[in-house]
Amino acid sequence: MNKLFNLKKMGFKISWNLIAMGVYGNDEIPPTITHIDVIDYLDSLLIDINEQTDNIISLVCEKDDCVKFDRLLKKLANEDSANIAVQKRKWRACLLKNLIDNISKDYLQGLLELLTFWTSMGMPNDCPQKIPSKNDEKEIQEYFTKESYKLILDENRMWLNYEIKNIIELDN
Repeated sequence: MNKLFNLKKMGFKISWNLIAMGVYGNDEIPPTITHIDVIDYLDSLLIDINEQTDNIISLVCEKDDCVKFDRLLKKLANEDSANIAVQKRKWRACLLKNLIDNISKDYLQGLLELLTFWTSMGMPNDCPQKIPSKNDEKEIQEYFTKESYKLILDENRMWLNYEIKNIIELDN
């Protein structure tokens, strides 16, 4: 499914900065959506007329010319006042939700998927993922257990719910 619709379903406002970040990536956030995803999402917005309708139509009209599309999307993003840090947090939350919704049932694979995700995000200070000390063999053995996996997955779910609420509050 189109991740822009997922972001909207999570309760997030969709800004031009968020869209551009999804198309081009930004720091830890990889390119996550395509031009087609953007057009599909924008097309769904054309049922209501508002202050963004002209911009939406202009971008949809450039769907067959990637250079013009990119130029216009970057221009709209540059004019957008949405906080970049908050937009990154939206993408991080969306990507984590997608991971949790599709995580492996195998606990070792699931732990590795979570570790890979948080490592790719730069292990932010608020990260719910704990990594065992490389010098503590007992801690490492306890970490790679089914019980530990369930606990870590629950902590990631709680963190995600809190993060979504926090982002929505910041966005209003």
